[in-house]
Amino acid sequence: MFDHESQGSDGTSDGRSYDYGEMLDELRCHTSESVELVRLEAVAEQRWWHLRELAALRVLDERGKVNDSQAGKDGTRTRDIRRKRATAKNLAKQPKLANAAAKGKLSEEQLAHASALAGEDPDEDERWAEDAPDWSPEDLAKKVREQRTPTAEVGAARRAARELRFWWRQDHGMLDGRFSLPDIDGAIFESVVNEMIGRMRPVKGQPWDTREHRGADALVELCRSYAARRGDEASGAPAPHLIVQVPLHGPATVAGVPLPDAMVERLRAQAKVEPVLVDDDGEPIIVGRVESVLSEKTKRVVRQRDGKCRWPGCDQRVGLEVHHLWPSSWDGPDELWNLAAVCWHHHHQLAPQGRWLLLGNPNNPAGLSLIDRDDLPRLATLAADQARAGPSAA
Repeated sequence: MFDHESQGSDGTSDGRSYDYGEMLDELRCHTSESVELVRLEAVAEQRWWHLRELAALRVLDERGKVNDSQAGKDGTRTRDIRRKRATAKNLAKQPKLANAAAKGKLSEEQLAHASALAGEDPDEDERWAEDAPDWSPEDLAKKVREQRTPTAEVGAARRAARELRFWWRQDHGMLDGRFSLPDIDGAIFESVVNEMIGRMRPVKGQPWDTREHRGADALVELCRSYAARRGDEASGAPAPHLIVQVPLHGPATVAGVPLPDAMVERLRAQAKVEPVLVDDDGEPIIVGRVESVLSEKTKRVVRQRDGKCRWPGCDQRVGLEVHHLWPSSWDGPDELWNLAAVCWHHHHQLAPQGRWLLLGNPNNPAGLSLIDRDDLPRLATLAADQARAGPSAA
């Protein structure tokens, strides 16, 4: 429909080069319908050339000229070149599928999976040449997996391939990682995390957080739940031991990661803090006494009084942390009337680190409500009521 650069027998251009901007300007001069036809023509041509690549690959493979190193030459992955070699070999006995591919009916992924399904059966070749264009690559891949019953050796290999790796990116203050889980383990993980993600509802009237954020929170909540079971059974929550590096200049750090003051404050109520004063080279000068801001007795009383997370609508009962309703850095006291139990997922959303304040009377099961920290008129009214009534109102 539109002229394009011709190709030589070696796959290289005939010497002319494209200016992408000029290509865009040319297409912008035509109707959307015409441009869509160009796109469809390009897709069909790509699929034709892919089939031709497979044919060439098969001939070279027959001559022993192809191996895994081809992936590096092509700038692809080893598994990609292996899949192409398998597809190229299968298509020699799958004329119907090859014909459908030549007509541009099958994407590269569809063709690879359909070829694996058809095998050497002529009836299956005809079936998948007809059906595969209407199947998604994901559904075809699932069908391929269903055709093979894994052996015990395959199951053992999956188990042996499990892994969990994590590392600190100190410059970003992030713990990164990757994992691989086999069959049933992966299904259990997926089921549990999906359920946890679905239950992490936002404040009424507020938008949902991203699935990625809620997924990260779910993973940490699993770890904290485990720590709670391993912790003090009487208190129902762990008491992490944080070694806080306090430099002569700059922020305090944990595991080499600088922390905002508000985050340190949130952690201090739950943890035993061991301050270490360090010099400019990071060498310890003085190691302070291990202290907990709140006594275990105080935290136990708060958790027993509340029974569950006090964030409205949350029914989490394990791994509870104790939160200062009015933050300590805002002169909030350590008195019981200024403390409430909250789950980890909601704790980080509360001031001073988060945007919400959980205020009111914690002794009343329905006495606490969420207030946006920027809602100054409501905060002023609440402060005035509190001043008139005094701590006894709580």
